Amino acid sequence: MKSVFIRMMAVAVLATSISAFAASGNPKATNNNGDSANLATAVEWNATPTLDSVLEKLNQLQAEVEQLKAKDKEREREQQINQEDIDKMIKQQDQQWNDSLMGIYGG
Repeated sequence: MKSVFIRMMAVAVLATSISAFAASGNPKATNNNGDSANLATAVEWNATPTLDSVLEKLNQLQAEVEQLKAKDKEREREQQINQEDIDKMIKQQDQQWNDSLMGIYGG
């Protein structure tokens, strides 16, 4: 019986502490008139996007995507040029190696 009572009290304390934290989660702010206003409501009101702001943000994101695509194409071109240079160097080394072998062993 004692353990049941202790468990019930623990649940009651936990429940009241959770509700106390939930109630303290809404900070209050005062506006210029000295009236108390709910900050969460004010933020929610200001956070509601308008169609113009959404379209502006969309245009900015599209411009960023285009810039990233251009950078990616430039990077791919540079990689292709680097790979061509490496292939050219390898061919030259192979040719030098073959020439050296021909000089040593005759051909």
